[in-house]
Amino acid sequence: MKVTKLKKGYRINLSDSEYNLLSNEMQWEFMFSSTFVDKDWKHLPANQQRVLTEISNMTRDWFAITENRRD
Repeated sequence: MKVTKLKKGYRINLSDSEYNLLSNEMQWEFMFSSTFVDKDWKHLPANQQRVLTEISNMTRDWFAITENRRD
């Protein structure tokens, strides 16, 4: 895994194996955490609450491939 720090945000470069492992593990951790299950998001900043709400309402993907250069 290689992480590039950008002016705003980060870029993570992963192999297929790393992506599969990380995405499955993070989704499992998130979906079954007390924060997600109880929807106890008051302690988080508003932008993070918005992201969690969108994921919970299934209007935002947990992970999304934004550009596929393999085709």
